[in-house]
Amino acid sequence: MSRKRKDPTLKDKLAAALRELFEIPYDHAKLMSADQIISLVNFDHNEFWTFGGSDEHWNLTPMLIVGEGGHREKTKVDIGIIRKCDRISKAQEEFQRRLLTPRDERPPKKSRWGSRPFSKRKVKANV
Repeated sequence: MSRKRKDPTLKDKLAAALRELFEIPYDHAKLMSADQIISLVNFDHNEFWTFGGSDEHWNLTPMLIVGEGGHREKTKVDIGIIRKCDRISKAQEEFQRRLLTPRDERPPKKSRWGSRPFSKRKVKANV
């Protein structure tokens, strides 16, 4: 009597696809579970989630967590970009708020330059 064959699970299919994509040696993969192979990979957003990117398949790229060009290295750079955009957008919002406030309702703007009084000594005029 032959045993009944069952279809591979989605997790096994994902692990097999990732193994092929990242060229994990067959002998190494045999010693690992599907969960272990999947745990080597993070999914990177092509369009940042912060700026409206989606969590759908077309916006995700699988990347190894560590290694040259890995997800951790890319994330360090991406975080800097996202934070700078946050700072710029806050400054832009402040600028727009200030411009949209009528001039007579704005607080007086102080000059960066201190008051510099005229010299006290008298200068002779050449006549």
